[in-house]
Amino acid sequence: MRIVHTSDWHIGHRLYDFDRTDESAAMLDSIIGHVESAHADALLVSGDVFDTPQPSAQAQKLFASKMMELRGRCPGLRIIVTAGNHDSATRHEAVNPLWDAVGIDMIGTVSTDDLRHNIVVIPGKGVIAAVPYVNPRFLPDDYFRRLIGEAVSMKESDTMPLVLMAHLPVAGCDSTGHEADDVIIGGVEAAVLADLGEGYDYLALGHIHKEQTLSSKARYCGSPLPMGFDENFEHFISVVEIDGAGAAPAVERCRIETPVPLVTLPSAGPGSWDDAIAAIGAIGPLSSAYIRLQVTDDGSIPPDARSRAAALCEGTQLRICTIKAVRPEVRGNDGEEDLGTMDFDRIRTIAPSEIARMYAASEGREFDAELAGMFALAAANVESENRQR
Repeated sequence: MRIVHTSDWHIGHRLYDFDRTDESAAMLDSIIGHVESAHADALLVSGDVFDTPQPSAQAQKLFASKMMELRGRCPGLRIIVTAGNHDSATRHEAVNPLWDAVGIDMIGTVSTDDLRHNIVVIPGKGVIAAVPYVNPRFLPDDYFRRLIGEAVSMKESDTMPLVLMAHLPVAGCDSTGHEADDVIIGGVEAAVLADLGEGYDYLALGHIHKEQTLSSKARYCGSPLPMGFDENFEHFISVVEIDGAGAAPAVERCRIETPVPLVTLPSAGPGSWDDAIAAIGAIGPLSSAYIRLQVTDDGSIPPDARSRAAALCEGTQLRICTIKAVRPEVRGNDGEEDLGTMDFDRIRTIAPSEIARMYAASEGREFDAELAGMFALAAANVESENRQR
């Protein structure tokens, strides 16, 4: 069985209020081209199709039109799309009768009773156990074991490979570009790889944007587009060949070009305001880029800095997104970073649970495992309510 594994498209994403629809369209065109040339049996999209649980009509239209284009160009392809933590679980399945009619499986919810709701059989090729995002706290401890067992029972033969899809962070993964601490990565509580069961031949993971292999069978394909300036690494989709049950998957990494690069200036590190302005001028008028300026906060940054920088880019395709004022770390008497002295950009890069821990410390309380668990459960409940709207 040959599959194309991708995730985290985040259609509808706005970068500092800049619309990225054209970039998403170019990304999807590139993915369609790779799927067609790979002669794949299945396309697996492991969550975060959209950037928000309530995507705009424009974002939904783009997704639908590209899926139908893909269906027309690859009529034998099975397309399986699970919901991620950025998607609405119920909206994902709202028009399934229409998607089913064209052979596209949209799986947004988990059924712990009807396990076959999350299993797709590709005749003569393999079986996919497709699990959308759900906080592990809301699943029975034996869910993945039972799901994989049910998927094995649905094989047409013992030699058919089994692929598991999941959208979640795995403890110990490289979370570069995400807000992360020891408990929550990218706003989601991390799971232990062993808790996802065994018996699958490939684990197609989503949520983490940096492409990486966790084991001989478990892999993050990464996001095809960078979603922020700290995702300064290459972006890929994966073409995976599995000869049969028990065979090691062969993975080909297919790089996806970023149509409009995300650039941090000065590139060598924080500089003076004059250094930042000079770096903009050195890019060249024909370049296209989103720009984040990182400027040493030495008192020289003018109050209208962003408008001044934007004025320099008039008539070009350069887009000033933000100015990151970099100050020396200020720490309390105990060596901890002081929450009260952080600027906005610094707070944006810290996981919510870490802010809670720092606040507890400022109040003289220990943010122990019990408090961390309570915080994670509260966050999971709020997130679940938002996704069901």
